[in-house]
Amino acid sequence: MALSLMRQDAVDVLTRQHAQIRRGFYRAALPGPGRRRAFERLMRLLAVHEAAEEAHVHPVARRVLASGPALAARRRQEEKEAKKLLIGLWHTGPYGKGYLRRLNEARRAVLAHAAREEREEFAALRRAVGPRRLRLLGAEVRMTQAYAPTRPHRWVNNEAANKLAAPLLGPFDRARDLARQAARRR
Repeated sequence: MALSLMRQDAVDVLTRQHAQIRRGFYRAALPGPGRRRAFERLMRLLAVHEAAEEAHVHPVARRVLASGPALAARRRQEEKEAKKLLIGLWHTGPYGKGYLRRLNEARRAVLAHAAREEREEFAALRRAVGPRRLRLLGAEVRMTQAYAPTRPHRWVNNEAANKLAAPLLGPFDRARDLARQAARRR
């Protein structure tokens, strides 16, 4: 299993995560005691996914694709708008007033963005970048996701901010996540 993960390229990794995100939105909408856990899993997946895209995938697209600068700029703008919705959703929480409305707004924005990424950016990267470079990019994506922040941060929304903030905010978010889990178990 670990070896097969190492062979996956960035497009495979991120496309698989898009499917997980779609399922995550569905699970986070379900009522009941599992909602909080589904919500936290979704928020974590969205945060680490976007951090890796912003730090590695969009910069590569910007450099190697003919339409790269414009394409990357459109994806970054979509991500900024989605991040605002996700921050509002994070503050509302899974049992807050207006949660389902905010969740649905975020779902629409995130899934539309993911569909455009797959159709435009990922397809163009497959054509323009060799399989070896895509596998290396996949390793970079997985490495970044291992230490990326686990919740959306308003000002972390570009390549430089992600590369600078991840080593600081990632461990901080993860420590806070552990403290929350411990407090809930008591």
